[in-house]
Amino acid sequence: MRIFLVVVVLLLSGCAMPQADPQRVAQATGAYESVRDGDLAAFAAQSTPSLRPQLTPRTMAELRGYSAPGDPEHSKVLSWRSSSAAGGAALYEIIQQHEYPQRTVIVEVVMVRDGGGPWLIDGYHMNAVSPAQARAASGFSLKGKSLLHYIVLIGVVVAPLACLATAGVAAWRRRWGWMIFSLFGVGQLALNWTTGEWQFQALYFSVLSAGFLKGVGPFDPWMLTLSLPIPALLFWALRRHRPKAARPKKGPATSPADSPAGEA
Repeated sequence: MRIFLVVVVLLLSGCAMPQADPQRVAQATGAYESVRDGDLAAFAAQSTPSLRPQLTPRTMAELRGYSAPGDPEHSKVLSWRSSSAAGGAALYEIIQQHEYPQRTVIVEVVMVRDGGGPWLIDGYHMNAVSPAQARAASGFSLKGKSLLHYIVLIGVVVAPLACLATAGVAAWRRRWGWMIFSLFGVGQLALNWTTGEWQFQALYFSVLSAGFLKGVGPFDPWMLTLSLPIPALLFWALRRHRPKAARPKKGPATSPADSPAGEA
């Protein structure tokens, strides 16, 4: 039991997502505060020489229009990415979300470093939406949806149940191979629930034939994925749910000496 608990703890720790660099988070937050306060000099001081010519008062005013006065109620890191190249060059990209009562501000900051020099901002993008716009972009509503939406939604509910039920019957009939294969689906149809856009991949295998996910950002829509539970369908089509045929029992072996002697 102790070994089992140790293995579980190790697996959970291995699955934990790494955290963003606190220094890069602080630098991105400081850059946002400089834009919010209209401090062009402070923002230009931590920017690359190639970005500084673009930092005009007009550009800063446009960026400031996406922010909101005062400190946000809540800030968090949505995603981050780090890469390095030969010679010590490195890149760090971070996306933050700042929550205000009237709007949500999304900031993407690209920072670079050459060798052992300081991290400098080489790219800066901002966007903002109201709570109503965020709900419309990422909400899950049945209003105004197409027939494809309903087909995929029903499939996302039915396909996993079919896989689990088939695997249960296969285990009951001691058909272990079918039990495992019935848990997988073939192909994948991915549907953007907000826009209705879809794409299909024929060469794809998924567990339980369905899934749904949503990004961490306020603009990210729900994505529904559906696969065909072909192994489960074959299990029923080939009648593998029936009990295995019983093997004939062999009688006890007899020898010529045990057989009755013939009469003369």
